Amino acid sequence: MYKFRFLRQLRYSLVPQNSRTALAHSPPCRLLSSHHKRRPQLGPIPSDQLDRLKSEYFERRCELSNEDWQHVRHTLTDSFRHINGTNVDAIILGLCSKAEQLPVAKSYLKHLQAQGLKPNAATMGRLLRVYNAAYHTRELSDEEQSEIMQICDSLQNAHAILDASSCENLIHGLVATTQYWQRALPLLDMMNLTTTPSVSAYTALAVKAFSSDQPELGWRLLEEMLQARKLPKCEIFLALLAHYARDVQTLGAQLERLFSFLELYDIVISDLVAQQLLALAQRLPQQLQVTATGLERFGKCCACQQNLQHVAISDAQFVELRESFLQKVLIRNDVFQKTTPQELQRFKQYVEKTAPYDCVIDGLNVAYSTGNKKPPEQLAKLLATVVRYFKERQKRVLVLGRQHMRNWSKPIMKYIQSNASVFLTNNLTHDDPFLLYATLRSGQDTDFFSRDLMRSHAHLLGTELKSTFRRWQQEHQYSLVTRTETGQIIVKEPIRYRLSAHKVGNVWHVPYCEAYSPNPPERFEVPEKWLCITIAQ
Repeated sequence: MYKFRFLRQLRYSLVPQNSRTALAHSPPCRLLSSHHKRRPQLGPIPSDQLDRLKSEYFERRCELSNEDWQHVRHTLTDSFRHINGTNVDAIILGLCSKAEQLPVAKSYLKHLQAQGLKPNAATMGRLLRVYNAAYHTRELSDEEQSEIMQICDSLQNAHAILDASSCENLIHGLVATTQYWQRALPLLDMMNLTTTPSVSAYTALAVKAFSSDQPELGWRLLEEMLQARKLPKCEIFLALLAHYARDVQTLGAQLERLFSFLELYDIVISDLVAQQLLALAQRLPQQLQVTATGLERFGKCCACQQNLQHVAISDAQFVELRESFLQKVLIRNDVFQKTTPQELQRFKQYVEKTAPYDCVIDGLNVAYSTGNKKPPEQLAKLLATVVRYFKERQKRVLVLGRQHMRNWSKPIMKYIQSNASVFLTNNLTHDDPFLLYATLRSGQDTDFFSRDLMRSHAHLLGTELKSTFRRWQQEHQYSLVTRTETGQIIVKEPIRYRLSAHKVGNVWHVPYCEAYSPNPPERFEVPEKWLCITIAQ
């Protein structure tokens, strides 16, 4: 079935009728049944015929005659090789998907019924999306909500199990109703049979939960999203704030809950959410003070002049992290797909014999920092320069590498081996778990040098330990920025203060960014924008 975001891209892969001659001897383009996993390559941009159809038929009229609809249908199927009798109806509804185009979308459905044609599930799903678009601009009438329920009942009665696209369409239709929206909740479970529910599906339901005075359901959905590695959209936090702003008595406690949630999951809110918090403070100055601010050097808040909390974790947290890392990352069911029991044991014995270190260096990661197609001598020189950087600071260093590095420049490798402990693993071994093990085993004061963000290892630790791991990582990770023409290196040192939402005394400091991104960068960069927030006790 066609999702709308796919349809929007589809117009760039459609080939006009007059281009078919050039394609006569080309291999046929076959749409896979699993196109949701593997999309076809986009072809050349077609003529503006789709834009003309939208402008002439969909954007200026509320209803089309049967003759008009027949013309639209034939134009699409005759002009574009990827549009046929099976998908044309869904594509037409995708072209008239704006809120104000609900009447013209319903007009097309009437046309199909008049022609004795039964719309397929993809087409009806697209119609539900149009109802949802209208719902976001106005309250739907009882009649319109009844129409939504007829479509949903029809789709669910026809299929015991729905595919993920149909489930998502139904969710967007059901949340547009007042009484029946909770029927969408089981559809999340149905989606889980084949895939992880999308951010869009979670967002629609969480927003509906908060706006319908079901906050605990909203919180549950937020938790599920984060467990599924889906970042909540701004709309959820906006709905949450709007809900709690209606009850001044509980506002403070709920804001504390929200900011603690942002802290736990390392979430940076968007400017839209920040502006709502600022507006809320202006409306309720006795309960809330919010100031947009920035940071001075070393993490001092420009508004309250307090220094942000040091990012370091406690000794107890470190011990828990180290032990959990051994069980959940280094000793796993699939660990020996990346190494061998003998090599792992040899490495652990080596660390026990030579630790503690001041810094553990990922040798290949460093060597390839400026490109992996350079000759071995240049790779070795770069690694030697990093070793020298720490040697000059009187640091005891372990370099992790692979066996093939023995073939690098003999004099340079001799320098490295003379100024650092060196452990070379099998050429196929995955280095990161070894690097982190050696660093954690050496104690709280040990750093490591790598550009790798360690996302997968952090995820394996679970939600709460992931937050602890990220704080530890931020305090202890060095990385190479660049190497100058003179051979000197510029090293990025760890940032020692916290970069996520947290409390200093009775003041919350909450970072925010310009706009929501489903995949924000996970590098440790200091956010430019912060909120300094005091909640009345």
